[in-house]
Amino acid sequence: LCLSFQTLHLFYEFRPALLADSKNWRNLMYAFGEEATSTKFNPVSISTAEVFNRIGELAPSFTDEIKGFCSLHVGRRNAELHTGEMVFSALGTSEWLSRFYLASKILLELMGRELKDFVADHATAQSMIESLSDAAARAVKQEIQAHATVWQSKSAPERESALLQSTAWATRQAGHRVNCPACKSTGLVSGNPAGTVTSAVVDDEVVQKQTMLPSAFECIACGLRISGLSKLSACALGDAFTATTVYTAAEFFGLHTEDELDEARREAHTYEEDFNEY
Repeated sequence: LCLSFQTLHLFYEFRPALLADSKNWRNLMYAFGEEATSTKFNPVSISTAEVFNRIGELAPSFTDEIKGFCSLHVGRRNAELHTGEMVFSALGTSEWLSRFYLASKILLELMGRELKDFVADHATAQSMIESLSDAAARAVKQEIQAHATVWQSKSAPERESALLQSTAWATRQAGHRVNCPACKSTGLVSGNPAGTVTSAVVDDEVVQKQTMLPSAFECIACGLRISGLSKLSACALGDAFTATTVYTAAEFFGLHTEDELDEARREAHTYEEDFNEY
């Protein structure tokens, strides 16, 4: 009842070096299929948590929600295995089984496989996965309605002041600006990198762009906060967006600016002469 290490290894079957612990270079050579060159050498892989982090960066479909569940699930599995605590019996399948099937489906798809390759009753597993979307939609609809009701109860001057504050706040913060589904004020969607970075030189500046997958929304006008891609998708805030970062050539290549060089020259003239050299 756990995400097996074998399943995770299959995801990296063509990139085994990604699983090698970097503390010992021999682990990397072992991952490349080379024989051990040291006595008493036992190959060591990275931690499961780090595996999840790397999958999350390499595969956008492995979202923060899924990663968080996998980490929690492995922790529960370890507690049951090593301490004898009946974790899953106390929880009941409704607390974890649907998300387990969802995580398994995503990992299987990354390996070019299907849910039926892993679960005998894949039709039931698929229906449980679909129920997660329905539950997320119901939950976020209730959240939005509750905040909308409170917003409408405010006086016109209060709403106008909150709108101005939210616009100023969103301008200063980093994120993707959107209209709040509860009060229509300007809110921010934050996200995580999904995919490779593209770079281009524009007017002596380096412009880098990367697709971001939404992970959270916040509106300070009405106080609405939504976390998780499933809920964001249920209220039309789950679309990917592009993050753009602009660097000067000095910043991008780690070079010293002209001002920094001038300062270094001035400091050099303040040193006292050293007559102790032979």
